[in-house]
Amino acid sequence: MTVVLLLNQNAMKHLFFITVLFFALAVSAQKSEEVRFIEVRGSAEMEVQPDEMMLSITIQEYFEEEFQKNKEPKDYKTKVPLAKIEDDLIKSLRKAGIEKEDIRVRSMGNYWRKQGKEFLFSKNLEVKITDFAKVNQLSSLVDAKGIRSLNVGQMDHSEIEKFRKKVKTDALKDAREKAAYLVESLGEELGEVLAISELNDGYARPYMAKNMMMAADAMAYESVEEVQNITISYQVTARFKIK
Repeated sequence: MTVVLLLNQNAMKHLFFITVLFFALAVSAQKSEEVRFIEVRGSAEMEVQPDEMMLSITIQEYFEEEFQKNKEPKDYKTKVPLAKIEDDLIKSLRKAGIEKEDIRVRSMGNYWRKQGKEFLFSKNLEVKITDFAKVNQLSSLVDAKGIRSLNVGQMDHSEIEKFRKKVKTDALKDAREKAAYLVESLGEELGEVLAISELNDGYARPYMAKNMMMAADAMAYESVEEVQNITISYQVTARFKIK
């Protein structure tokens, strides 16, 4: 009799807990059904005129005999080391007003060599320019020995993060304004935000409107006067409670 009584007490405890659980779930479901909401999409976009430009310069070792008359490849013996070419380039950049901290090495090495010829080292430098007029001043580098290529790359802005934050805020405001006038048109009142989901978070940093590529053997140069704006866009989905 004692064992049967204990089993009945355990069964009653389990039944009690199950009853409480079902009651809690029922109350939760009822509350969830009572929450009315509206979900809308907000977006914002901004165009910013860039104030920074990345200049990519590739240098490569060469032979002095290459620039001497009546010399054939078989006569190439005096190789100019990469260190000297880089030193001369840095001096030219500093003379043009480029700060040392705005010059950094992106890569070094080479992937190709002429059959039977000595390996020539190369290096790619990235230069940040905040005064676009200096690009035109640096056009003389095309004629410099050891300069393999010079390319004007992406544009950027020194305060791009500040603009991105503003665009995000504007997108959220746009979502709330949409939700407000839709709800108010039905005689309802908009409540607090329940959820926010990001749909995209990015911006387009353009290259030049006319991308400039200057190769030492091409001796071509295009003036840098007009550049594309940076486009910053942001989209969200926001859910608001209807009071």
